[in-house]
Amino acid sequence: MDLFRALGFLTILPCPRQESSPEDLGRSSGWFPAVGAVLGAILAAAWLGLSRVLSPLAASSAVVVLWALLTRGFHLDGLADTFDGIGGGYSRESRLAIMKDSRLGTFGGIAVAAALLLKTAVLADITGISGSAALCAAPVAGRWAILFAMRFFPSARPGGMGDTFRKGCTGLQLVTGTAIAVPVALFAAGTAGAVLLVVVPCAALLLSLMMRSLLGGLTGDSYGAICEISEILSLFLFALLQ
Repeated sequence: MDLFRALGFLTILPCPRQESSPEDLGRSSGWFPAVGAVLGAILAAAWLGLSRVLSPLAASSAVVVLWALLTRGFHLDGLADTFDGIGGGYSRESRLAIMKDSRLGTFGGIAVAAALLLKTAVLADITGISGSAALCAAPVAGRWAILFAMRFFPSARPGGMGDTFRKGCTGLQLVTGTAIAVPVALFAAGTAGAVLLVVVPCAALLLSLMMRSLLGGLTGDSYGAICEISEILSLFLFALLQ
């Protein structure tokens, strides 16, 4: 089932495992927001429990660590590689070459540290039940943003695995993901969720345009970066609108 395939690909949560080709994973992308909803429910429950016994900063720190562990740092790794390439390269080819290097560079380290610090600080600033609403919506928004990048922008490495993966994300997958993301955001977050549904796609398209201008297209790492930035943006919106 595509939901289990997406869940197994994006998280460490136990689920029925199955062999998946890049094409299969691309076809499962419509369920990425549903995976975000599962993550959001877990994180919101953890937040509600921890915030009763810990300070806001301690509770938010623990939840952000759990967030990274549940996703095995998958999108954080993409964020790091993307910033290493963009920050360290001087041409399209050099940026893509740096992004393929598995070693963590200075720009990537700064990006990961900034992402974790911003999530922690902003979440600690969101009071009461708004924190759980933000945690329900942000992982959904981040994975929904990936679908816009995959659907509307070319691959930086045509013919590669990422390109094959991207081609599996058709209009049907975008519609499926949107049909999941919209009600979850509205139910979990109300007015803030409605604002999120407007801002996140616009941000995803803008980020994708910037990356295409620098890389000639997008890669799997680019999708991870877009997810992480969209999640951070979502938390900031909740902090502003609470």
